[in-house]
Amino acid sequence: MTTSAPAPFLAKKLKRKQFASTGDAHIQGDLQITNQVIIGGDLLVDGNLEAEEVFCLGKLTVTGDIKVQSLYVGQALDCAGDIEVEFLLKTGCNAEWMARLLELDQAKPAKDGSAYMDKLVHPAILKRDAHHETFGGYGDIQVLGYLSCDVLDCHGNLQLDDVLDVAEVQYVGGHLSAIAIAVDGDVNVKGEVFSETDIAINGGLFAGEVICQGNLNVGSVHSHGDISAWGTIRAVGQITSLNGEIHSGRWIATKGTVYAAKYIKAGEALVAEKGITCGADYGILAATTVKRSLWESRGFVSAPTKPKLILSGKFIEDKKLKHIDALEKKRDWELDWEVPRRLQRDMVG
Repeated sequence: MTTSAPAPFLAKKLKRKQFASTGDAHIQGDLQITNQVIIGGDLLVDGNLEAEEVFCLGKLTVTGDIKVQSLYVGQALDCAGDIEVEFLLKTGCNAEWMARLLELDQAKPAKDGSAYMDKLVHPAILKRDAHHETFGGYGDIQVLGYLSCDVLDCHGNLQLDDVLDVAEVQYVGGHLSAIAIAVDGDVNVKGEVFSETDIAINGGLFAGEVICQGNLNVGSVHSHGDISAWGTIRAVGQITSLNGEIHSGRWIATKGTVYAAKYIKAGEALVAEKGITCGADYGILAATTVKRSLWESRGFVSAPTKPKLILSGKFIEDKKLKHIDALEKKRDWELDWEVPRRLQRDMVG
């Protein structure tokens, strides 16, 4: 059996009902496939990619947009435009898993009895896949636009230059970085989660570390390291940093508990309806950006019982998440009127 790679497929543009190649493929324009695209090697598209399902065992590179129902990539995914996947987007798919999925999808064996693995990819491509020999990172996703899908399963790093808008992040094996993050369900990230603006997650956020340069609004958040937000941190459930600190530029509030192995710091108020706990040799610092005269109204610490090691801020028993929400609405209203008042003073002056 020969182990040389199959000859690559080259076309200026391609519009078919179905397209399959056991080796690499380079489409120098748009690739429009009604049903399935099956590539045993790398796929490069110098344009837009549209299909029902895409199976690419190697690296997938698209210079335009990707619009598909399901997308399965063995190695890395690079896209210079936007990605819209109706159902599942999965990277890090090994050859055996992808072949089995295709066999189930075809719903009948080959006439000659051969396995789908023989049709999917040449042995040389399998060897490269086994050694993770790929440029750009194994299982990584890099997108210059936005990414939207139902379920995301990425076995490498995920880097977006725009918004991540998905129903569920089943797994990210590396770091997650985006301009903004919006997720309906849970988010599971092995490494760091970073957003240049807001993070809004209705489910739970599980990560190695969380850095949010806007407001962090989650169902709950559990991090091995620090949890940091330049704005506010709001949760319905627990806010937990197992080995780090929790730091908010403004307020921290939850209906559950707040726990950090080190410091808990809030620029304004800190509210946890079920209790607050920090590290034994650390402390709780609220109102770090608020005048002492405003501690009772804006710089308070509130829990069912007074937590130990309060270093700044005034303790007020049994404040609720709704009190913080009301305080926030009042602050927004005051800010809306501040600019007209300032302009009026300048005009009078």
